[in-house]
Amino acid sequence: MQRRLGVLALWGVLAVLAGCAATRPTQVLPASNVAIGAFSLNGRVAVKLDDRGYTAGLRWRHSPTRDSVRLLSPIGSVMGEIEADSDGATLTTGDKKIYRSNDVQSLTREVLGWDLPLSRLRYWVTGRADPALPVQAQNRDDKERLKSLLQNDWRIAFLEYFGDSALPARLSVANDRLHLRLIVDHWELPQ
Repeated sequence: MQRRLGVLALWGVLAVLAGCAATRPTQVLPASNVAIGAFSLNGRVAVKLDDRGYTAGLRWRHSPTRDSVRLLSPIGSVMGEIEADSDGATLTTGDKKIYRSNDVQSLTREVLGWDLPLSRLRYWVTGRADPALPVQAQNRDDKERLKSLLQNDWRIAFLEYFGDSALPARLSVANDRLHLRLIVDHWELPQ
Protein backbone atom coordinates (compact mmCIF):
# COMPACT_ATOMS: atom_id res chain seq x y z
CA MET A 1 0.00 0.00 0.00
CA GLN A 2 2.83 2.42 0.91
CA ARG A 3 4.57 1.63 -2.37
CA ARG A 4 1.37 2.31 -4.34
CA LEU A 5 0.92 5.68 -2.61
CA GLY A 6 4.56 6.54 -3.34
CA VAL A 7 4.09 5.72 -7.05
CA LEU A 8 0.89 7.78 -7.19
CA ALA A 9 2.63 10.70 -5.48
CA LEU A 10 5.51 10.47 -7.96
CA TRP A 11 3.08 10.51 -10.91
CA GLY A 12 1.33 13.51 -9.38
CA VAL A 13 4.61 15.44 -9.05
CA LEU A 14 5.56 14.54 -12.64
CA ALA A 15 2.16 15.72 -13.89
CA VAL A 16 2.54 19.05 -12.09
CA LEU A 17 6.07 19.52 -13.48
CA ALA A 18 4.89 18.69 -17.00
CA GLY A 19 2.10 21.25 -16.64
CA CYS A 20 4.58 23.89 -15.45
CA ALA A 21 6.88 23.20 -18.37
CA ALA A 22 4.04 23.68 -20.85
CA THR A 23 2.85 27.04 -19.50
CA ARG A 24 4.32 30.26 -20.84
CA PRO A 25 5.75 32.87 -18.53
CA THR A 26 3.44 35.83 -18.09
CA GLN A 27 4.43 38.78 -20.25
CA VAL A 28 2.95 42.23 -20.52
CA LEU A 29 2.46 42.68 -24.25
CA PRO A 30 0.68 45.38 -26.25
CA ALA A 31 -2.98 45.16 -27.21
CA SER A 32 -2.06 46.68 -30.59
CA ASN A 33 0.58 45.50 -33.03
CA VAL A 34 0.37 48.51 -35.37
CA ALA A 35 3.49 50.34 -34.15
CA ILE A 36 5.82 47.34 -33.85
CA GLY A 37 8.91 48.14 -35.91
CA ALA A 38 11.48 46.09 -34.02
CA PHE A 39 11.33 42.94 -31.92
CA SER A 40 13.25 39.99 -30.58
CA LEU A 41 11.67 36.62 -30.06
CA ASN A 42 12.71 33.25 -28.70
CA GLY A 43 10.86 30.17 -29.77
CA ARG A 44 10.84 27.06 -31.89
CA VAL A 45 10.26 26.31 -35.55
CA ALA A 46 9.27 23.15 -37.40
CA VAL A 47 9.91 23.10 -41.13
CA LYS A 48 8.29 20.59 -43.45
CA LEU A 49 9.47 20.63 -47.06
CA ASP A 50 7.80 18.07 -49.32
CA ASP A 51 8.37 14.85 -47.33
CA ARG A 52 11.29 16.06 -45.15
CA GLY A 53 10.98 17.68 -41.74
CA TYR A 54 13.26 19.66 -39.44
CA THR A 55 12.88 21.28 -36.04
CA ALA A 56 15.04 23.89 -34.32
CA GLY A 57 15.12 26.46 -31.59
CA LEU A 58 14.72 29.98 -32.93
CA ARG A 59 16.22 33.32 -31.87
CA TRP A 60 15.18 36.21 -34.12
CA ARG A 61 16.15 39.86 -33.72
CA HIS A 62 14.46 42.25 -36.15
CA SER A 63 14.96 45.98 -36.60
CA PRO A 64 13.86 48.19 -39.51
CA THR A 65 17.35 47.83 -41.03
CA ARG A 66 18.57 44.38 -39.99
CA ASP A 67 17.51 40.80 -39.25
CA SER A 68 19.43 38.16 -37.35
CA VAL A 69 17.92 34.67 -37.26
CA ARG A 70 19.68 31.94 -35.30
CA LEU A 71 18.59 28.29 -35.48
CA LEU A 72 19.58 26.09 -32.54
CA SER A 73 19.79 22.33 -32.02
CA PRO A 74 17.89 20.71 -29.14
CA ILE A 75 21.05 21.00 -27.01
CA GLY A 76 21.47 24.70 -27.85
CA SER A 77 24.32 24.61 -30.36
CA VAL A 78 24.03 26.90 -33.39
CA MET A 79 22.88 25.00 -36.49
CA GLY A 80 22.84 28.08 -38.67
CA GLU A 81 22.53 31.83 -38.62
CA ILE A 82 21.08 34.23 -41.18
CA GLU A 83 22.08 37.91 -41.14
CA ALA A 84 20.31 40.29 -43.52
CA ASP A 85 20.45 44.03 -44.14
CA SER A 86 20.39 46.42 -47.11
CA ASP A 87 23.78 45.09 -48.31
CA GLY A 88 22.48 41.51 -48.70
CA ALA A 89 22.20 38.31 -46.72
CA THR A 90 24.62 35.76 -45.32
CA LEU A 91 24.00 32.28 -44.00
CA THR A 92 26.60 30.75 -41.71
CA THR A 93 26.21 27.04 -41.06
CA GLY A 94 27.04 25.26 -37.83
CA ASP A 95 30.33 24.10 -39.36
CA LYS A 96 31.23 27.74 -40.22
CA LYS A 97 30.59 27.64 -43.98
CA ILE A 98 29.44 31.06 -45.17
CA TYR A 99 27.06 31.69 -48.08
CA ARG A 100 26.08 35.12 -49.46
CA SER A 101 23.32 36.45 -51.69
CA ASN A 102 21.37 39.63 -52.42
CA ASP A 103 18.43 38.69 -50.19
CA VAL A 104 17.24 36.00 -47.79
CA GLN A 105 14.82 34.35 -50.22
CA SER A 106 17.49 33.89 -52.90
CA LEU A 107 20.00 32.75 -50.28
CA THR A 108 17.76 30.09 -48.74
CA ARG A 109 16.64 28.93 -52.19
CA GLU A 110 20.27 28.44 -53.27
CA VAL A 111 21.55 26.86 -50.05
CA LEU A 112 18.53 25.09 -48.54
CA GLY A 113 16.36 24.48 -51.60
CA TRP A 114 13.40 26.54 -50.34
CA ASP A 115 12.43 30.20 -50.05
CA LEU A 116 12.24 31.68 -46.55
CA PRO A 117 9.86 34.67 -46.88
CA LEU A 118 11.60 36.63 -44.10
CA SER A 119 10.55 40.05 -45.42
CA ARG A 120 6.89 38.97 -45.17
CA LEU A 121 7.31 36.79 -42.09
CA ARG A 122 8.32 39.84 -40.01
CA TYR A 123 4.72 41.08 -40.41
CA TRP A 124 3.00 37.73 -40.08
CA VAL A 125 4.84 36.80 -36.89
CA THR A 126 3.54 40.02 -35.29
CA GLY A 127 -0.05 39.25 -36.30
CA ARG A 128 -0.25 41.59 -39.30
CA ALA A 129 -0.61 41.37 -43.05
CA ASP A 130 2.34 42.53 -45.16
CA PRO A 131 1.29 46.05 -46.25
CA ALA A 132 3.20 45.69 -49.56
CA LEU A 133 1.00 42.81 -50.76
CA PRO A 134 -2.71 42.52 -51.48
CA VAL A 135 -4.71 40.44 -49.02
CA GLN A 136 -6.44 37.61 -50.86
CA ALA A 137 -8.51 36.51 -47.84
CA GLN A 138 -8.58 36.98 -44.07
CA ASN A 139 -10.58 36.06 -40.98
CA ARG A 140 -10.48 37.81 -37.61
CA ASP A 141 -11.45 36.84 -34.08
CA ASP A 142 -13.79 38.78 -31.77
CA LYS A 143 -10.83 41.01 -30.71
CA GLU A 144 -10.13 41.85 -34.39
CA ARG A 145 -6.89 39.83 -34.38
CA LEU A 146 -6.09 37.79 -37.46
CA LYS A 147 -7.15 34.15 -37.32
CA SER A 148 -6.16 33.35 -40.89
CA LEU A 149 -4.64 35.19 -43.81
CA LEU A 150 -3.97 34.44 -47.46
CA GLN A 151 -1.29 36.62 -49.01
CA ASN A 152 0.81 36.01 -52.13
CA ASP A 153 -0.32 32.34 -52.08
CA TRP A 154 0.94 31.90 -48.50
CA ARG A 155 -1.63 30.55 -46.03
CA ILE A 156 -1.09 31.85 -42.51
CA ALA A 157 -3.04 30.48 -39.55
CA PHE A 158 -2.78 32.31 -36.23
CA LEU A 159 -3.32 29.40 -33.85
CA GLU A 160 -2.84 31.12 -30.49
CA TYR A 161 -2.15 34.60 -29.15
CA PHE A 162 -0.44 35.60 -25.91
CA GLY A 163 -3.54 36.18 -23.77
CA ASP A 164 -5.36 39.35 -24.81
CA SER A 165 -2.33 40.79 -26.59
CA ALA A 166 -1.98 41.39 -30.32
CA LEU A 167 1.09 39.12 -30.59
CA PRO A 168 0.84 35.51 -31.73
CA ALA A 169 2.20 32.66 -29.64
CA ARG A 170 1.72 30.00 -32.34
CA LEU A 171 1.26 30.30 -36.09
CA SER A 172 1.45 28.20 -39.21
CA VAL A 173 2.80 29.52 -42.53
CA ALA A 174 2.40 27.36 -45.63
CA ASN A 175 2.47 27.31 -49.40
CA ASP A 176 2.35 24.39 -51.83
CA ARG A 177 5.82 23.04 -50.88
CA LEU A 178 6.75 24.47 -47.52
CA HIS A 179 5.06 24.42 -44.13
CA LEU A 180 6.49 26.34 -41.16
CA ARG A 181 5.11 26.08 -37.64
CA LEU A 182 6.34 28.76 -35.28
CA ILE A 183 5.96 28.76 -31.52
CA VAL A 184 6.98 31.96 -29.77
CA ASP A 185 7.97 31.40 -26.17
CA HIS A 186 9.06 34.95 -25.39
CA TRP A 187 8.76 38.39 -26.99
CA GLU A 188 10.99 41.41 -26.37
CA LEU A 189 9.83 44.78 -27.66
CA PRO A 190 11.78 48.04 -27.43
CA GLN A 191 10.34 50.56 -25.00
